[in-house]
Amino acid sequence: MLYLLAMTDNSARNSIRLLPEEVANQIAAGEVVERPASVLKELVENSLDAGARRVSVEVAAGGRRLIRVVDDGVGMSPDDLLLALERHATSKVAAAADLGRITSLGFRGEALPSIAAVSKMLLRSRQAGAEAGSQVLIEGGVIKDLGQVGCPVGTLVEVKDLFFNTPARRKFLKTQATESGHLAQALARLALARPQVGFRYKVGQQMLYDLPPGQDLVVRAASLLGRKQAEAMVPLSEKAGPLSLAGLAGLPSLSRAAADQVYTFVNGRFVRDRVLLHAVNQAYRGLMPPERRPVVVLHIDLDPELVDVNVHPAKSEVRFIRQQEVHDSLVHALRRGLAAQRPQPVAQGSPPEQAPAYQPQTPGADAGPHIPSGRVAQPGAAPETDLPPAGEETAAPTGNRLKPLFTQVEELTVIGQMHGLYVLCSSPQGLILIDQHAAHERLTYERLKRGLSHGDLPRQGLLAPATLELTPYEASWAQSQAGAWARLGLVLEPFGGNTWSISAVPPHLAGSDSRPVVRDLLSQLSVSGLEAGTPEFMETALRSLACHGSVRQGQRLSQAEQEELVDQVSGLAPPVTCPHGRPVMLLLSRRELDRHFKRGSEAS
Repeated sequence: MLYLLAMTDNSARNSIRLLPEEVANQIAAGEVVERPASVLKELVENSLDAGARRVSVEVAAGGRRLIRVVDDGVGMSPDDLLLALERHATSKVAAAADLGRITSLGFRGEALPSIAAVSKMLLRSRQAGAEAGSQVLIEGGVIKDLGQVGCPVGTLVEVKDLFFNTPARRKFLKTQATESGHLAQALARLALARPQVGFRYKVGQQMLYDLPPGQDLVVRAASLLGRKQAEAMVPLSEKAGPLSLAGLAGLPSLSRAAADQVYTFVNGRFVRDRVLLHAVNQAYRGLMPPERRPVVVLHIDLDPELVDVNVHPAKSEVRFIRQQEVHDSLVHALRRGLAAQRPQPVAQGSPPEQAPAYQPQTPGADAGPHIPSGRVAQPGAAPETDLPPAGEETAAPTGNRLKPLFTQVEELTVIGQMHGLYVLCSSPQGLILIDQHAAHERLTYERLKRGLSHGDLPRQGLLAPATLELTPYEASWAQSQAGAWARLGLVLEPFGGNTWSISAVPPHLAGSDSRPVVRDLLSQLSVSGLEAGTPEFMETALRSLACHGSVRQGQRLSQAEQEELVDQVSGLAPPVTCPHGRPVMLLLSRRELDRHFKRGSEAS
């Protein structure tokens, strides 16, 4: 039972009463049932805990109208069927001590009653040996019908009209396409967690997944992430410290703009954990640009006593008892697995696509400053093991005499280019270093932004459309964003199966490989959760397009190109940053130069 304080009115402010069962369940549902994807996850996890070899899922209208999960697990008796609808009724935990060694996916006994409280649910099940099955119909947490029914061994759960009795929750759901994307991603995580289990996933009349049981992880990853991506991933089988690591790790060339394809599983449970994400990024340091993220499917096994899964009702967060040891062990195990395949380091700041030629742009409006910091270790170097505090960035090193310069500058004289990265200039203020990629990225962004304000961006058709494999999750986002992408000069269309074609791009991208552009856009926009066509969506897309359409670090510029770039940058309105907020210029002041050369009072 859940006891809560309830205030009846001002005259009875100190009175206490027990909330009605349906109200308590709706409150609990607020934590367990965030969106339709939460329902799918909880129901399928119940199927897996029941020993299912095959799980069939069907959804309609982004999960609002229907989520149906059918499995061939052990099923439930009539008594257990009713008991499963009571809060905190579970077969997976018997005593408090069991919470320290959780091996099942579910254990709280909250999911079914919470879902039933905010939907119209049909629950049907039969155990092996039983002559008939049992079924119960619930509306808004209230049992409407109960009886026997003929059905196969296993369990069927049908959830209709999600949030029908909580309109405030329903109106906060995103568009059907957005919710469909989250549903597909939720099932992909579950299917990667259990490749030995067969999954069928039907969206309306379309069969999105049909994955047979008994697959190995490589074949399952090829089905869900794309064959070409799976071919660029190396198998892992490592032991380090308290953990065993198995799975697949993408080569550095498979990097992405966001961590949307970092799949980490702890004892078969998908988790999004700060410690694990930090360790994965640490293992890839020096192998790819620091702003890129790898593609990995990591199965981490360790003693259940070393991990606390009883952190949040959604069960996607965990705590490690020996956090630092788990972190360091994962770094070393992942690095050993990558070293066995000898991945080649990628120059810092150089994404895998071909760099376009420099194109001078016209300056425009501003962007807010944000200065990230950190360093990149060399491949094979000892990892930095100190974890950053949650929610905090690594502090910038002290004693740095180069200062970010966000103001407008004048009287810049080009000295030359250094390391194919920076353009050095002299000014009355001192020595100014201009990051050529950040500068051109800002100029490209301003040009695109102005063009979009006057209508759709121009597009240039490709002589031969570029093709790429998308995951079903990515495809759902691509479909929902098609109109917005057309406004940006990109035309992306289904080509058959999981393959899509790119037939047109903005002119400034015509000379480079358009596939990484599309990959990064899908990655960044799907992770952001922004609705297609909104100002925030278009802003994020423009930043990505500007980044891919700009000169790269390491690209040599002629003297004329350097002078043209500097001339355009000097006309930018302050604050002078790239679209992501990084500084374009650093200043070593005249005073600092005099101090370093010990000119002292001789300085003019």
